[in-house]
Amino acid sequence: MAGGCSSPIRLKGHTDHVDTASGEVRRAFSSAGQPGRVVHVRCNNRRESVCPACSRTYKRDARRLVLAGLTGGDGLTGDVADHPALFVTLTAPSFGPVHSRRSAGKGGQARACRPRRGTCPHGRPAGCHVRHGDGDRLLGRPVCADCFDYAGAVVWNAMLPMLWKVTRDRLESVVAAASGRSVAALRRELRVTFVKAAEMQARGLVHLHVVIRVDGRGAAPEDIVAPPGWASLDLMADCLRDVTASVAVDALDPADSAGVLPVRWGAQMDVRALAVDGPDTSGKIANYLAKYLTKSVTGSGLLDRPVRSLAHLARLALDPHARRMVETCWTLGAVEGFAAALDDAAGRKPGRLPGLHRWSHGFGFGGHWITKSRRYSTTFGALRGARRVYARTMAAVMSGGLPVDAFGRPDGDPRTVVIGAWSYAGRGSGGASDTTGPPPAGTRWAAVRVPGSWRASR
Repeated sequence: MAGGCSSPIRLKGHTDHVDTASGEVRRAFSSAGQPGRVVHVRCNNRRESVCPACSRTYKRDARRLVLAGLTGGDGLTGDVADHPALFVTLTAPSFGPVHSRRSAGKGGQARACRPRRGTCPHGRPAGCHVRHGDGDRLLGRPVCADCFDYAGAVVWNAMLPMLWKVTRDRLESVVAAASGRSVAALRRELRVTFVKAAEMQARGLVHLHVVIRVDGRGAAPEDIVAPPGWASLDLMADCLRDVTASVAVDALDPADSAGVLPVRWGAQMDVRALAVDGPDTSGKIANYLAKYLTKSVTGSGLLDRPVRSLAHLARLALDPHARRMVETCWTLGAVEGFAAALDDAAGRKPGRLPGLHRWSHGFGFGGHWITKSRRYSTTFGALRGARRVYARTMAAVMSGGLPVDAFGRPDGDPRTVVIGAWSYAGRGSGGASDTTGPPPAGTRWAAVRVPGSWRASR
């Protein structure tokens, strides 16, 4: 049912086909003829802890989306593999010392976590001499919770989407200045595209992993051609380092209602050149980004869904650091003037709830976990649409026909307009949708995971 989805969504309704010439309307599909009078569709949740089946599909789609922009395919020519590309990791600044695993290289022997003597201002040890293993529960937790700036951390997470937007816009200006051009002239020659994935670190702060590709502009807006020779990897990398070192966005200071808190990138930044072959290949980078997209905010998966209240939070068996991050979101979100000012600075539209409350399960981060430029590559919608068309076609062929609409025309004929009227009927496979036994006489079973706009010709 619903492709093995663990928590399918139940829908009720119908799909009609309308002839554009005559205006005739024919019913193509209805849930009334299905068991329980509902249809089940995938939840499409990216988190592995919520739905393993949908998470695997999401990971494959994400990998394909990233890889297509580096090697071609799905509407892009293979020439994009020769375009300059960078793999960039942008980090958050420090908001207080945390437990970490230090080693001499990847897979090396662990060193003391934080070899310091003395005590912090709160009378706790300033250091940690433990050699943490990979699965140590202390990793990411503050050495002293009172020294950790929880308010600054959640504000930084909330402002991250805006910080990236300003960074992306500023990069064009810096590249234009470095090449002796105006921004308008640069845009006539060059297009900088990207795909980025967000990763929640154990310390509760988001890092960004970004693939940046440099394209030239052709005669038509949709053309993707090789960039001019002066747009080298070294130039782009140097400009990006200059931007990230200087760019900042202002937010209201949670410690001082009259003060301003500049939100900046952390000092740790990694920039690598991508190549078709070598240590940083396109395939490895695509796998690397897709891996993080299916992870939860916490390893337990307890924050996979919104926290509705502090009472709800009290019922969750979270570790002390994660609990305090969520509590800080609710505390700051309850300060009406601060919450509204932060939403305005972060570019969030006013809603029923303050942004910090709505996204407290993400420690204040309310951005998308993967985003891309329009011209970078294909889209999730296009990949899912292709999968639906394939499923419809195979189902029709196996029934001895071809996929056609309610008027007997080939599926997707421009003379037919598809109109769907569907409503939410619940989640999961329980309830009325568990009705067993044979369907009513004349029932046509849907052969795809979503309400289809087709029937098989006989």
